[in-house]
Amino acid sequence: MADTTQNGFALRIRRLLPAGWFPSPPAAGQTEQAPVLNALLQGFGSVFAWVWELWAETTDQTRLATMTGPFLDMFAADFFGTLLTRNPGESDDAFRARIEEALFPSLGTRPDVVNTIADEVGAAGRVIEPRNATDCKGIASMASPAIGGGYGYGVAALRYGSRGAPYQLFAQLPTGDTNQPATQTLDRITAVMPAGTIAWVQDVETLD
Repeated sequence: MADTTQNGFALRIRRLLPAGWFPSPPAAGQTEQAPVLNALLQGFGSVFAWVWELWAETTDQTRLATMTGPFLDMFAADFFGTLLTRNPGESDDAFRARIEEALFPSLGTRPDVVNTIADEVGAAGRVIEPRNATDCKGIASMASPAIGGGYGYGVAALRYGSRGAPYQLFAQLPTGDTNQPATQTLDRITAVMPAGTIAWVQDVETLD
């Protein structure tokens, strides 16, 4: 691999000079016989090394996978304006991952809602679809709770299913309080939901 350091460029220029005009470059441990020439060429070498480094860095900034620093912020601004900005103290890799997710989002599925809740709250939430038997089980009773798969009247965490409530889901967010869900969270859930569907979202102290 070519030597692209300051000294490497200086030596390359020196080799282009006509033979016999100046002493040859010193070998390892030898004394420089043309210090003035070397100083001049080292100056040129410094400029070329800087230009080479700048070129290499510029090349990295042409691809999202290798962008760093302010170039990532400019990339996000170009594509998303003020909708996607770097969080305080966020690393390049973390910011890049969010940009890639926003560029190629997965939308319209239950896992998208689940992942959005986990990202917003920092913990897994609970999603209940009234028409999903896995969420609601069958209707049972305290006397025979197993009929409903463990859920039933008078049983903790009872969830009523309904075939009359299509395209809806209930989401519980374990935020540690019962306040109104954050607007940002609601907007993000809406963004991944299919058109024509409804999400009823609730902050809860715990999922127990």
